[in-house]
Amino acid sequence: MICPKCGKGLPEKMNMKITFCPMCGERLFEAGKKYIIEIQCAGQRTPDGDTMKMFVDDKQLYEIIPGENICVVVNSGYHTLKFRHKIRNKSIDLLVNSSYLIKTYYNSLSGLIETSILKVEDSEGGIDPNELKDKQVAVPVMESEDGTRSFDVILGEDDPDYEIKVTSGLREGTLRLYSERCEFSVEGNFKNEITSYKDVAEVKKKMGSIDIICDGNVHKVYSIPKDTYNEVLAYLTNRISAVKGRE
Repeated sequence: MICPKCGKGLPEKMNMKITFCPMCGERLFEAGKKYIIEIQCAGQRTPDGDTMKMFVDDKQLYEIIPGENICVVVNSGYHTLKFRHKIRNKSIDLLVNSSYLIKTYYNSLSGLIETSILKVEDSEGGIDPNELKDKQVAVPVMESEDGTRSFDVILGEDDPDYEIKVTSGLREGTLRLYSERCEFSVEGNFKNEITSYKDVAEVKKKMGSIDIICDGNVHKVYSIPKDTYNEVLAYLTNRISAVKGRE
């Protein structure tokens, strides 16, 4: 995030309640104004109708079809936008003091959601009612007054983000990826091998397999199918980084 007055980058872990720039002392945004955020979702449509989910401040959920644009109206100030497509996640903290155009793109090769944020010129004054005549403001498919925990229950957050058939040594089983952990299970064995991301030191590629290195130099190696290899590696890398970043 950048101060609109002095142009300097704001501290990454700055208190989101601060309304003045810590460098120049100028006001970061004017309370009470409303702005438009337009989301352009790039990507190829698929027969199963894949959609990207977008959460605004963990209170509103929107769905976007590849090739579709949607507009949302937000108040001035700090907002968090979270994008999700299958096992891919991307979170953006945005200081809204103008309207924005955000382009999102995902593909199976990178295993990532990529975003580009463009400020709409001369939009600092807020929404002109005439602007909305040519734009259709999207309606959220779900709203939550309590925030993310309500979404967790409704969306089944503790269901795995992804399930894949893998091998680990001579064992064949299922690897389930959750937001905070992964679990490996073998049919007929009721004891799952659980790995908490906070205990992972590193994830490495290893000859078509993924080597999850835990504290104490404990290695957990899983052979992943080629068609999901990049996605799984990107997901684990991103989720482990996010979990350990909160410690």
